[in-house]
Amino acid sequence: MSNCVARGLAVAAAGLFAGHIVVYRIVAPDASQPASLGVSHAYLPLALAVGLLAAVVAGGGAFLLGYRRGTAPGSCHRRPGLIGTLLLPAVAQAAAFVALEVLERALAGVPIGSLVGPLLSVGVALQLVVGAAGGLLLAGLDRAGELTGRAVAARRRHPRRETESHRWPPATPGPLASPRRSLVIRGPPAGSVRH
Repeated sequence: MSNCVARGLAVAAAGLFAGHIVVYRIVAPDASQPASLGVSHAYLPLALAVGLLAAVVAGGGAFLLGYRRGTAPGSCHRRPGLIGTLLLPAVAQAAAFVALEVLERALAGVPIGSLVGPLLSVGVALQLVVGAAGGLLLAGLDRAGELTGRAVAARRRHPRRETESHRWPPATPGPLASPRRSLVIRGPPAGSVRH
């Protein structure tokens, strides 16, 4: 599994569980309704925490991959395309939502038919949006890392030049050194002095 796929899966896991909670808040706002459907969500807080931790690590990995690409322009790391950025995470997350709902019902002994209805349509739509947003977030972090890497590489290639220490007084003559351009205050002419 490539780093890109692993990062995408980590962000999709966080999005899946966060989206799962939001879907049930939309479709079944009363806290007892998911239980009345026969499914238990006792695992969701822990799963969400683990998913968010994995998403943070994935975001850091995306930034570092972009940074490496920025510091070494000829590297073999490529930026993911539009399909890899938006479509793939969104579809994978929506499919994972359906699989999770089916698994919850299978473990609870609830008929799969209870899944059909607003829960499925709202859930899939929301997971598509959350998955695409997660893909955009990873792409943004990758791009920010690349721009940072380019800036660092440019500074390495063109270090600041040390300025020569200037001698004082300057080597070129100033206005006081030239008699024609002298700004020195002079006294009265010699012939106009009375005693």
